[in-house]
Amino acid sequence: MKMLLITDSPDAIIGMRLAGVDTVRVKNPEAAQKAIKKVYSDSEIGIVFITASIEKMCKNDIFQLKQAGRPLVAVIPDSDGSGQSANAVAEYIADAIGIKI
Repeated sequence: MKMLLITDSPDAIIGMRLAGVDTVRVKNPEAAQKAIKKVYSDSEIGIVFITASIEKMCKNDIFQLKQAGRPLVAVIPDSDGSGQSANAVAEYIADAIGIKI
């Protein structure tokens, strides 16, 4: 199972590569949509991390990817912390597994 990060942040890329996650850096909404669509064709990808800024660019595409049921999609904060609320951890768990804690 592979993990993939789709982001526009070079800082996020460095951290995730150190953790063994494949990364795709996109610079505009069209490139982000193209990267998201490529996820459908790679059956080895089990987890896709998407930064909050990319989620804002491609809400509909990400929603469709989540509805597909494979892979698991996790939206993570940008490296500057934007997109993160006070209850971020609980929200990530609820989003990932569907259980509110």
